Amino acid sequence: MKKLRLGEFERNSLVVFAITMIANVLSYLYQIVMGNMLTPADYGTVNTLLSLSVVVGVPSGIISALTATYTAKYHAHGETFAIAAFMHGMLRVAAVLAAIVFVVGALLSRPIAHVLQIDDPHYVTVVMVLVASNCLGPVFSSTLQGVKRFIPYSMNSVLSFAFRLLLGVIFVWLGWGIPGALAALILAACLTMLYCLFKSRDLFFAPVKEKLALDRTEIRRYFVSTFWFQLFLLLMANGDVLLIKTFAADPAEVGIYSSGSVIGKISLYLANAIVPVLLPMVAERQSTGHDTRQLLKRAMLWGGGVAVLCAVGMNVVGRPMIGLLFGERYLAAIDLLLPISFYVVPVACLTILINYLMPLGRSGFFAVSMAAGYLLILVLVSRFHHSVAQMLYIMGGGLLLVLAANLIYIAFAPQKEKATV
Repeated sequence: MKKLRLGEFERNSLVVFAITMIANVLSYLYQIVMGNMLTPADYGTVNTLLSLSVVVGVPSGIISALTATYTAKYHAHGETFAIAAFMHGMLRVAAVLAAIVFVVGALLSRPIAHVLQIDDPHYVTVVMVLVASNCLGPVFSSTLQGVKRFIPYSMNSVLSFAFRLLLGVIFVWLGWGIPGALAALILAACLTMLYCLFKSRDLFFAPVKEKLALDRTEIRRYFVSTFWFQLFLLLMANGDVLLIKTFAADPAEVGIYSSGSVIGKISLYLANAIVPVLLPMVAERQSTGHDTRQLLKRAMLWGGGVAVLCAVGMNVVGRPMIGLLFGERYLAAIDLLLPISFYVVPVACLTILINYLMPLGRSGFFAVSMAAGYLLILVLVSRFHHSVAQMLYIMGGGLLLVLAANLIYIAFAPQKEKATV
């Protein structure tokens, strides 16, 4: 039986971590530059629209997870033709989902804009173009992840943020404001998709010798379970902005919170550097009948530990950074660093847990516990939203309860490890 090579997880994580840090720097530059070029209100609106695109982009997340998981399993068995056939099929599915998301999102643009206190509903319609384009990209980028080509996979993020930054600066400087920032996001998504297609061309254009026999029942089961994983994953990473935008009394509060989250969420980005490595390795080992629990322990040790240590560090060095990077308009964000950290740490740990459970298809207890947790959060925030800090403490506390419940369940639940492909 094939064993996991000693240190393979850590070595691959280190490679992804190093490249991801470049992407994070560019992401932070984008946030800093946009925060300075736009008013706090417009900056908050841009971040709200960006968060909306991620949350609505659940189909994109499902495509990413399915592609990464199944290409990893085919790669483990050396079935290149199967990877090509699967990519072709997923591209057709992605195109259909992209069209559906755009049409439904465009029709609902006015009520969405009303709930989020966005003045122009056309901004929401433009965001749906971004969501549609993001449905196609994962077919190529997640294939790179699945076959463990972690360098080009990670460079995808670097290029995405680089294009966002460059084009965003140009368009906003030209006076296009929020529409210019949105146009930069759409163009960046298209350009990075072309890069990933180029890097996976040997797989995508590989000859398909025979028709791929898929277990449709297994695909449907995995699709349903992945839907819940991706929905809650995206809500955790971006739902904070949407919730604050919905209940904040002053639109500028979202911009101020966004500047604080740029500093406070550094720990989340650092901890999540191991996630691209975790999912395909869990899928590969599960497909060959190996135990995966040791991977979860190592991921929680490294990722969770990094999240806690960085959260502490950001509360020490982050205070002067806000004034230095964003200016006096955003100094109120200093008081938000502690509640942001309280929210970010459970998000980081739950993100790791999701990417462990996803390739295993074990969504039942997780989906129920997350739904209960978010219902509790929504009820409490709808009643207690006197300040952004109060909302963050409620969100962080609810997610900590969900994390504790899931870790206890995993510790005592029977493990089922069997190959699905």
